[in-house]
Amino acid sequence: MRCTLDDSSDLDKKEIIDLYVTTTSFVLIRDKDILEIPFNHEEKKMARLNSFESTDREIIQKYEIYGIIGFIEGFQEKYMVVISSVQCRGSIMGSPIYMIDEVNCLSFDTNKACQRLNAKNDGSERDETSEKSVSPPPPVQLTKSNSFLTRIKKTLSKKRSFNRDINNKLDEDTLIDAQEVLLNDNKGQEIIVPSASSAISQDSSLSVSSFEDEEEIALNQRVVKQVTELFSRSMFLYSNTCDITNSFQRSYEERNDYPNVPLWKTVDKRFWWNEYLIRDFITQELDEWIVPIMQGTLQIEPCQIEGYHFDFILLSRRSKERAGMRYQRRGVNEDGQVANFVETEQILIFKKDDVNHVASFIQTRGSIPVFWSQSPYSLHPIPILERSKEENELAFKKHFATQERLYGKQLIVNLTELMGREAIVGGQYRKHIVELGDPNIKYVEFDFHKETKGMKFENISKLSKSLHDDLSRIQYFWETNVQENNEPIVYCKQTGVFRTNCMDCLDRTNVVQSSFGRSVLNLQLMRFGISEYPEQGIKYYDGFERIFNNVWANNGDMISRMYAGTSALKGDFTRTGKRNITGMMNDASNSLARMYFNTIKDFWRQATVDFILGYHKAEIFRHVPQSTKMSAEPGFERRWAKIRLDAINISSEIVIAEDETKIGGWTLLSPSTESGKQSKSPRKHFEEKVVLLTEKALYVCSYNYELEKVIQFKRLPFDIIASIQIGEYILSSLTPASRSEDLNYGFIVYHSKEGELVRWNTGSIHNQSLGDINISNEEEQKGEKEESTEEDDLENQHVATSSAERSMELKGENCIIFKAVRYNVLGELDGEVETCKEQIQDIVKSIVKACKHEEDEANFIRKEAIISLKQAEKTDGIFRKMGYKIKQAIWI
Repeated sequence: MRCTLDDSSDLDKKEIIDLYVTTTSFVLIRDKDILEIPFNHEEKKMARLNSFESTDREIIQKYEIYGIIGFIEGFQEKYMVVISSVQCRGSIMGSPIYMIDEVNCLSFDTNKACQRLNAKNDGSERDETSEKSVSPPPPVQLTKSNSFLTRIKKTLSKKRSFNRDINNKLDEDTLIDAQEVLLNDNKGQEIIVPSASSAISQDSSLSVSSFEDEEEIALNQRVVKQVTELFSRSMFLYSNTCDITNSFQRSYEERNDYPNVPLWKTVDKRFWWNEYLIRDFITQELDEWIVPIMQGTLQIEPCQIEGYHFDFILLSRRSKERAGMRYQRRGVNEDGQVANFVETEQILIFKKDDVNHVASFIQTRGSIPVFWSQSPYSLHPIPILERSKEENELAFKKHFATQERLYGKQLIVNLTELMGREAIVGGQYRKHIVELGDPNIKYVEFDFHKETKGMKFENISKLSKSLHDDLSRIQYFWETNVQENNEPIVYCKQTGVFRTNCMDCLDRTNVVQSSFGRSVLNLQLMRFGISEYPEQGIKYYDGFERIFNNVWANNGDMISRMYAGTSALKGDFTRTGKRNITGMMNDASNSLARMYFNTIKDFWRQATVDFILGYHKAEIFRHVPQSTKMSAEPGFERRWAKIRLDAINISSEIVIAEDETKIGGWTLLSPSTESGKQSKSPRKHFEEKVVLLTEKALYVCSYNYELEKVIQFKRLPFDIIASIQIGEYILSSLTPASRSEDLNYGFIVYHSKEGELVRWNTGSIHNQSLGDINISNEEEQKGEKEESTEEDDLENQHVATSSAERSMELKGENCIIFKAVRYNVLGELDGEVETCKEQIQDIVKSIVKACKHEEDEANFIRKEAIISLKQAEKTDGIFRKMGYKIKQAIWI
C-alpha cells in the first residue's frame, strides 16, 4: 500500500469537487483541474478547460460532490454516477480514506440532473461531524424497523404509480430457462401446443408498442434504483492519494521509479470495482479524474500498550472476479476465480526510536474451488455438483496456480462438516487436493460445527495451536522508513497465506481468521518489544482485546452484508470470546432474513453487480423476473453458443450418411411429443433439438447436452415432405417480448408417415425418460385421457388438434413443429445476431432450395400463424394472469 501525503492545510477542500450544471454540460472543478462533460456526448467529447467563469456558460445550479464513479447506460438514457456523501474512515500514512455513503445517478439533462441533486439536498443532511467519524457503522440488527417481516412489507409496498395499471410489465418470458432445456430437464417450462391453422390476431387490448414503452420506463428506473442502492450501502472505499487495493508487501514488491504515475495505473485490478464504469475517462486519458473504487471494509483504531502508541488497522478487499450474492455465485468459474474471494490485511503502524514501522499479515477466504451450486429456496439447501471431472480439474488447477503466484504457499483450512450435506462439496475439495499433489499446498480439515458443539468455542484454539509452526514459517511483512541503498529496510516478508473457507466463507471463516490474526499479533507484539507478557498475549490487555474483537466482528458483519445481506452469525463469540443465548437468537433472525434476501432481492443485486462490472448489459434486468435458481453467469451465452455448435458437429458426424453432405445445421425448440401423438394436456415441454440439412434429407436429432450424445434421430427424405407452414409462434401474451412476432417465430414440416427413418441409441437411453426421446407411451396417454375433464377436452380441441391436423392423420401424414431459439438475449455475443423470425426465414429458405421447390414455393410454403397472439391471449387464462401480477408485485 503506497500513500502520497499532502502536507497542505487545506487537504479536505481538495477532496471536494464543485459540480456546475449548465444548459449543455456538466462542469467539474477540483483545485486547478477543470473538466467539461457535454450532454450531447456523441457530437462533443469531454475536454479539460484552462479556466471557467460564470459568464462562460449559462449556469443553472452549483453543487458539491466527492468524486465520479463512472457512467451507466440505462434502457432510455445515459447517467453519470457521482459520489454525493462520504465518511472519512481515517488516514493511513497521512492519506485519508473514505467510505461512500450515498451516490446519485445524474441524467444528461439539465432539469433531471438538478431535480435529482435537489432531492438529495432537500432531504436529511448528515451532520458534518458524522462525516469525519472514524467509528465503524453499527452491525445490522433486526429491530422493529428493519426486521425480516418489515422488510418484506416494505418490498411489497414500494410500487410505482405510473405503471400500476399495466402491472410493471417487466419481461417475464414464459418460454424456457435455457440452461434447464439444454440439460434435458424433464421438469422444464410448460408451453402451449400449437394448432396447424390459426388466424393472426389483428387487434389486442394493449398494443405491443404500449407494452414496450411502459416496460422501458420501469426498467430504466429499476436500473437507476439498483445502481444507487448498491453504491449507497457503505460498502465501497476510495482514496485520492493512497492505493488501497494493494497490500503493503505487494506495493513494495511492485514499486516503480516513476512517482508521477497516475494512481489508477498502480491498482490491483481484482479489487478495482469501477474500472468498467470509468472506461470513458480511461480512453480519453483523464487521469486526474479517475478514482479507483473498491468494495471492502476498513477500520482504524489508535491503541496503546505499555506506553507504546500504535494504529491497529483491519482492511478487507473483496474481489470483483466472480463477485455477487450468496446463492447466486458459488464455487469456481472457468478461469479459476472463486465466489466471495476476500483478501484481509491486518496492519500495525507504530513508531519506535524515531523509526516508523509497518507490519502487515494477509489472509484470504474464498468459495471451494469446484463447480457447485445451491438452491436459494431453503435454509439449508443441498449442494449440487456440476460440470465434468476434466472441467473441475482444470479450474481447480488454475485457481491455485494464481493463488501461489500472488501469495506463495497455501495453507488451506476447510471448516465444512465432514458428514452430511456439506461433505458433498467438502469431499470434492479433499479429492482434488490429493489429485493435484502440489507440495506448496497444505490441507487441513476442521469440522467447525462438530468441534464447537455444545457452545465449546474455546476448541477453536486447538486449530490455531496446531498451525503455530506453519504460522511462524510463513511470517509476515515488516517494513521501516529507514533507507539503505535507496531502499526501505524490510526485516521479513510473508511467504504464504492461510486460505480459510466454510460453505459461505462468512461466519465460521471470520471466527477462525480472527483466531489466526490473534496468534500473529501476539508474535508481532513480542518481536516489536511492545508487550511485556508475550506468553499471555493480548488477553492480558483488556482494553486492546476489546478493540481487537470488535474490529474483527465488524469486519465479519460487513463482508456478510456484502455477500448474504445480513450481519455475520456467531458475531457474539468474535466480540466477547463467548457464545450466549442472545447471540443464538440473533443468528436465527439473521438466518431468516438471509433466506428472504436469497429468494427475493439477491436476483436484482446480482444483476446489478454483473451490470456495473461490465459482465452484462442493461438487458440483464429484463430477465431477472424469470430467473429461477440464479442470475445468468458472465459468459453464459458464449458458453452455450459453443455447446450448441459442438452439438451440431457431433450430431453431423453420427447421423449423416457417408454419401451425403451437410448443407446447414441449427438447434431449434420442439415440443417433446409430435403433433399426431399429442396428449390431452394443452401444455407440453420443449426440447432443444439439433436439425441438420443435407442435399437429400432433413435430420431431426434428440441430443443430450449433458452426455454430449445423440439419443435419437429421425431422417426425412425430401420426397416425403409435403409442405411447410411458417408463422408466428406466440406462447404468452403477458409481456412485450412474449408478444413480439420477431422474437416468437417457428415452422411446421408436414410429411408422410411412410418413408421416415427413426433410429435411437439404446445405450444412451438407459435411465432416460421415454418422453425425452419422443417414444410414445400408450398407457401414459390413456391415463391422461381418462383424467381429462370436458372443459379440458374443449380447450384441447381448440388449441391442440385442429380440423386440418385430423384430416392429415386420416391421410397418413405427420408433422414436426419447431420454434426458434432466442440468441444473444443478454447481449454477450459479438456482431449482429438474427431475430427469431430472420432465423426461421433463412432456415426455411435453405430447406426449400435443397428440396428443389423454389419454382412452386407458393404451393410448398404456407404462411400462417402457428399460435397467434389472439390464441395465446385466450389460453393465458385468469389464473395465469393473476399469477403474473403476484409475481410482478413481489419482484418489482
